[in-house]
Amino acid sequence: MTQAGTLEDLQEVGAYLQGHFLLTTGRHSDTFFLLARLTEWPQRLIPWIEILRERLGDISARTVVGPAVGGIIPAYQLASTMGNARVLFAEKDTDGSMQFRRGFHLEPGEPVVIVEDAITTGFSVGKVMEAVQGQGGRVVAVGTLVNRSQVPLPWDVPVASVLQLTGVRNWAPDECPLCQQGLPLTAPKR
Repeated sequence: MTQAGTLEDLQEVGAYLQGHFLLTTGRHSDTFFLLARLTEWPQRLIPWIEILRERLGDISARTVVGPAVGGIIPAYQLASTMGNARVLFAEKDTDGSMQFRRGFHLEPGEPVVIVEDAITTGFSVGKVMEAVQGQGGRVVAVGTLVNRSQVPLPWDVPVASVLQLTGVRNWAPDECPLCQQGLPLTAPKR
């Protein structure tokens, strides 16, 4: 087994892919992180979460929230390291917003850490932030297993990443050089 927090570790479990991919954001990329292949192995995920917990430092939160589906398992595992923290997840609504369902509720001012499996543009995390704030919660940090964003993220809270990558390209579909080359587009999450 390779060291946690590395591309090699992700490659071993089939979570790091190269090709021509449709990202959840609708953008295209030559690199895909199918982190469900990491989270399906609890003993491999635990060291990643330990690294994330360390990088979050002394951030204190009563609740950890993950966007469905990719953030649920990492959020659950992180919450298990935080003493008495609970874990919730937000789900996509028909209008594209993220909502709390299943009776999940935040108290006014409740401190929340949002955990995602991978961040490309930060769009999903931003939607979860809106859901947290819509219930009066207060986001105190964001954590992610893989941060592949190529621009500064627009949040005024600490962001901790286990694996921070630069140079991972992604394109709008009409600007994608892989499409222009005629390479088949795949959607690994389907």
